[in-house]
Amino acid sequence: MMPNPPNQRNLDALGDTNDPGIITNANAKKELETFMTDYDGQVTQVTATQKVTVIGDEDEKRIALIKAKVAPDCTNTEFELLMYMSKKYNLDPLLRQIWAVKFGNSPAQIYAGRDGFLEIAHRSGHFDGMETKVNYVEDKIESATCIVWRNDMAHPFTSNVLFKEYNTGKSLWTSKPAVMIGKVAESVCLRKAFGASGLYCPEEMGRD
Repeated sequence: MMPNPPNQRNLDALGDTNDPGIITNANAKKELETFMTDYDGQVTQVTATQKVTVIGDEDEKRIALIKAKVAPDCTNTEFELLMYMSKKYNLDPLLRQIWAVKFGNSPAQIYAGRDGFLEIAHRSGHFDGMETKVNYVEDKIESATCIVWRNDMAHPFTSNVLFKEYNTGKSLWTSKPAVMIGKVAESVCLRKAFGASGLYCPEEMGRD
């Protein structure tokens, strides 16, 4: 019979089986060794290369900092979702690559900046360039087009977004409209090209 798992405060369900963990807490290390010994009947040496994750004091401080800076009004469930998305796409909330915004009692919305989408693209190893053009009709912005190339696909991804569908008439949309619609086109195209489902930039959602 499998023994009870270690304390969840010290161990994060024994970590992600796909990612090597780092053991920073001596008590958690000892607890994990006891658990693994009971489980397989022999003493198991726990090293930093084993696929386990232990939450130490520094990790807890960092989590508290993240919540205070980028998700201050979120419920625990919403914050857990933010952390899940952050880990899934390997984005750093403290660098403002991903964050959450909550208004009143409405569910929190998780955003990634355009630079967050670029981070996903670069880290994939398949990003092969991007071209963005703002289109004008009679000196007025009509739309923006973005093309993204991958080095493992024969054809590029293209997205065209209409200015009237995203312009809020506020903030940077009045002072830098071309920059804003360009960011929308790039975010849409990068998400499409690199499968970053569930992430949107605030400019797409009327938040600038």
